Amino acid sequence: MHPVQQPDRPTWPDESAFHAEDPRRRLSVEIDFGATWRTDGSNDAWRLAWLRDTGELYACRADGYDGSCTDVVVLTVVGDEDALDSTLEGWRQARTEPDGLTWLLDRLGRGAASHAA
Repeated sequence: MHPVQQPDRPTWPDESAFHAEDPRRRLSVEIDFGATWRTDGSNDAWRLAWLRDTGELYACRADGYDGSCTDVVVLTVVGDEDALDSTLEGWRQARTEPDGLTWLLDRLGRGAASHAA
């Protein structure tokens, strides 16, 4: 199991399924944090994004140049952009590091992630 995917975090097979479960997701402003997040020793790239209407910070496995993603996981819920900025301070440097995804999970407190119902 990849560190992003944990038993206490729901996973959707792709972004279409993720958006279909909650229509606010499809209509929300999305802040994208890039699709270059990796864990050390893995070639899998993950995309990170935050949805303003739900507060969900989610990751999905970036599948290719067409922008498609699979294995969508809500990592945490962040109430507003100020809290998001504080939580992700330093993300621009971390996202291209060989183990940037571990940095992110550590910032989020790994098991302390909350999710939308």
